[in-house]
Amino acid sequence: MVYKKTITAYFLTTNFFIMKVMSALILVLAIFMGSCKSDDPGDTDVSSDEILVKTQEVINSSYIGNGAQWDAYPNAYLNWNSPISEADWQKMYKRLDYMRPKFMRVMIAAGWKYAQAGGYDEELHLEGLAKILQYCTDNDITVMFGDWGGGMVNAGNNTINEANLSDAARYVDYLINTKNFTCIKYYTMVNEPNGNWSATDGNYDLWKRAVTFFYDKLEERGLTDKLSIAGPDIAIWDTNFTNWITDTERDLGDQTGLYDIHTYPAQSVVRNREYTRVIAAYIDKVPDGKKIVMGELGYKYSPSLDLFLDTENKSRIAADPFAGDDSNMFVSDFFYGIDMANATMQLINVGYSGMIAWSMDDAMHNTNGGNGKDLKVWGFWNILGEELFGGADKEAIRPWFYPSSLLSRYMQTGTQVYKVEIPSKKRLNAIAVTRDGKYMVAVLNTTESTQNINLKFDNDTVLTGCKKFIYAETERPVDSDGFPVPVASNVEMNLGTGHSFEIEKETLVVFTNFDY
Repeated sequence: MVYKKTITAYFLTTNFFIMKVMSALILVLAIFMGSCKSDDPGDTDVSSDEILVKTQEVINSSYIGNGAQWDAYPNAYLNWNSPISEADWQKMYKRLDYMRPKFMRVMIAAGWKYAQAGGYDEELHLEGLAKILQYCTDNDITVMFGDWGGGMVNAGNNTINEANLSDAARYVDYLINTKNFTCIKYYTMVNEPNGNWSATDGNYDLWKRAVTFFYDKLEERGLTDKLSIAGPDIAIWDTNFTNWITDTERDLGDQTGLYDIHTYPAQSVVRNREYTRVIAAYIDKVPDGKKIVMGELGYKYSPSLDLFLDTENKSRIAADPFAGDDSNMFVSDFFYGIDMANATMQLINVGYSGMIAWSMDDAMHNTNGGNGKDLKVWGFWNILGEELFGGADKEAIRPWFYPSSLLSRYMQTGTQVYKVEIPSKKRLNAIAVTRDGKYMVAVLNTTESTQNINLKFDNDTVLTGCKKFIYAETERPVDSDGFPVPVASNVEMNLGTGHSFEIEKETLVVFTNFDY
């Protein structure tokens, strides 16, 4: 990351270098301890350099897609009196046209969308939401829509608000059938209901009653053939909440069309692949014939697991007048792209059917509500940087868009995911996918050394016209718009005999013969 040349920045840079060294030492210890026992079924012989793609073993026969949280800028339209300009909408559309996301999560709160004082008003503050949903409809993007849940339940009284739940069904009916936003395929009622920060205060029965009532209202409006419930939408850090999956299946199985969870792991948990074990416990509880997706994915650091990252993140938040406490300031650092790719590839390989990154844009949310400028800094950019937040440079694309856009662009709806065997000693990750006779293979090296790889399929596949992309700290070429460009084109890969290459430290390599 480039720091301003100030005394404060000097100390931040120095401290961050020390923290990187210490973090590396901790990671080495974690990996050494983790090597004593491997729970990763993809690991091969430790002496092997071969990554083997097993085309006869399909992990996922129809992937939904990858994307990001894209909410309708409630503060910009409601509190800051700074609606998104047409130029900024076009800037975002162009970036998304490159990314080609196929799965987005869009959440609202009834209190600012259609249920302010004066009663139900479906046209209230519709502009931002309409632009998002129109783009998703026009580009065949599956939207998981929903309400954060405030006002839908009262945890203190253990009651549901039937009037607001009825209006929620009325509003989504309006969006789908009147406005023709047919991108909306799933609905989540109450964000992260297992948490004490949620509207339900962790009360499963209260959440279940709200969902059941809401579903009945959808049914009355004839919407259940167009819209399914997604749930339980819980936030997890370990395996202690798998009962929310099994209880949802038991109580709401016929009403639930998609399962989803949220994860904000520590860096060390993902890099030693403990993350795979945790998320696998939830997919194991999903009933046959149903899919599960990652409804929110980001990183949060804690003193016990990522002490140095946690300390530096807090220091950066304190130094930024526009950053709220709930921020990850490393979204501007190269390595955050490596970490997000790592978590995404692990969930793909364990069998999840989609991923929503938190989040697309800093300008969507603040931390403490009202008209405060304490943003949740998590995005690919801040589209209101020039207008409100310190300068046009804030609107620039951040590094982690590079790997995120590639893993979205080349995993369109209907993609098949193959099983990949990976040499465990290498501390690598890899995914291999296909759609319509085209392929994408991504290999990630999270170590501090260059690795020699022989990429091989279990059949005689030969790929011609492949593009090779590299995301590395010193090499990640982009065009004039900031979009990834390949370092090589027309690469021929005989994957039957194997394609050998080097992958440098902290690097993602993507090969694809998709013709876009």
